[in-house]
Amino acid sequence: MYNSLTSVPSWRRIKSDFLHHFHNPRVDLLVWILVTKLAPSYYKKLDQVFTDIGRYRELPTWRKPFKCEWKRCAKTPISKPPNPKYRPNPSKWVCTCPYFSTSRFLLCKHLVQSVHPVPPTFFLEVSRNRSTPFWSHRNLVPLSCSLPALLEGESTLLHGVPNIGSELDDDLGDDDDDGVLEDGLVDTGLNSMRTFNERLDDDISLIRNFLDGLEYQRQFGDHRMLESLERNGAGFFRLARNCLDRERRLNSSRASSPTTWEHATANALYYRARPRSADKDT
Repeated sequence: MYNSLTSVPSWRRIKSDFLHHFHNPRVDLLVWILVTKLAPSYYKKLDQVFTDIGRYRELPTWRKPFKCEWKRCAKTPISKPPNPKYRPNPSKWVCTCPYFSTSRFLLCKHLVQSVHPVPPTFFLEVSRNRSTPFWSHRNLVPLSCSLPALLEGESTLLHGVPNIGSELDDDLGDDDDDGVLEDGLVDTGLNSMRTFNERLDDDISLIRNFLDGLEYQRQFGDHRMLESLERNGAGFFRLARNCLDRERRLNSSRASSPTTWEHATANALYYRARPRSADKDT
């Protein structure tokens, strides 16, 4: 149930269904859209999930491509002898092969073929986790274990089906005493902001000093210096033009608003536009 709720592309729905009608919408308009347009769909989905209606429910969209990739990995032959660099661990559902790290579902032929064949109900019931093991189901049993013995309860399953509460608790995580989170990320706190400010100040100081040097070059009229500047600084000038063009279009009520993944200004995606002078005065 938890996975089916989080799979709803809420941002895509907001942007494509409502916000494309408005350019630079006000915050109160955005709140009104969230409350009156988007929230009812989530209320309906919650009622469908938590109310027992005794019939088939709609499954998340990721289960069909997951099944296709699982079937493909199960049919892909493994070279003999196997590469010693690849060490699949079905208990934790991790593998050192390159395909595993790039797979959308964290699957590879080594892991899929290292467990017993799964029944069709597996693709309807398997659970996704954000920590190892990334997939949990009672039928995910390694080939080194006896499947009938495990199903009869004579030994402990390596992959138990976790409940919703345990998944949510694992997602939240707790901070350790040394500032390292459970998922391995380091909580730097204010140090990351201080490092960002120092790096940005160094870049600004360098650019300003270089601009003063360029002003000094004007009196010599050396075209070779200008050609070298335009040739070697073409990437920086292109970034500057894209950022300023994106800022101009965002602050204009007549120009078309730039799209999120626009190819022409892709390198200016993270550049925040400065407010217009009229907005500053108000």
